[in-house]
Amino acid sequence: MRYQTVLAKGAVVGFVAGVAVALVACLGTRFGTFEYGRGIEVLIPGVAIGAGGLVAGLLWLGRALEANDSKGWRCGGVGLLGCALLVGIPADHVWLAYSLPPIHDISTDIGDAPRFEMLLAWRDGASNPPSYDGPQIVTYGGERMTTALAQKYAYSDIKPMEKLNVFHARVPLKEYYANQFWRCLNTVNGLGWQVASFDLKSGHIEATDTSLWFGIVSDIVIRVRTAGPIGVRIDVRAKSRSGTADMGRDATLVRDFLHAMPP
Repeated sequence: MRYQTVLAKGAVVGFVAGVAVALVACLGTRFGTFEYGRGIEVLIPGVAIGAGGLVAGLLWLGRALEANDSKGWRCGGVGLLGCALLVGIPADHVWLAYSLPPIHDISTDIGDAPRFEMLLAWRDGASNPPSYDGPQIVTYGGERMTTALAQKYAYSDIKPMEKLNVFHARVPLKEYYANQFWRCLNTVNGLGWQVASFDLKSGHIEATDTSLWFGIVSDIVIRVRTAGPIGVRIDVRAKSRSGTADMGRDATLVRDFLHAMPP
């Protein structure tokens, strides 16, 4: 009976201690106390502590089921579930890091990616340069290839958005283009991104988004152009300011925009 209580307490202690270390890692990185790489190094012991608590929680659960005794269920239950989350979330990110290509620059147009303009000043001090990474060589699936090709393999659904002005007989292309531009800006605002600049004449919108835990900043640029006599083409690009592999974050940002755009 005492053994069961010790396991329950061990699970909750592992959860509380692991979360404390994880918060130091996340908040320290987010508020600039140390770099992202150092934050990951700090996080690892927290996850290890959580793994120990998870083992204790599983042993408590096994003991409780075997003895048909719920003693210590509050500590055991909270510790088991908490440690499962504490270990599971980083484990999922590790899986993404290994299963997705080690890239952090995603564009709907890999031949002529939209360029950052206003955000160049905002990116001062960023470890990743503002230039498009498409031609750079990475290893993905055991093969060496360009970043652009790796994106095509991993995110084949990310393509330019093409809009056709079906009312071209009574809506001039210039008016339709402006309408689509403002829709893009409204979509950016709706997603909660921080707008850095927008210019109707050039069809250029720039914004940023910051990840919740580690505060990783991704810069986003949207380019709106006329396409043919009655069409408009919208391209989106997202690039992280730091880190090598974004674990799909920038692709998610691009998808979020494309899916949120009104038809």
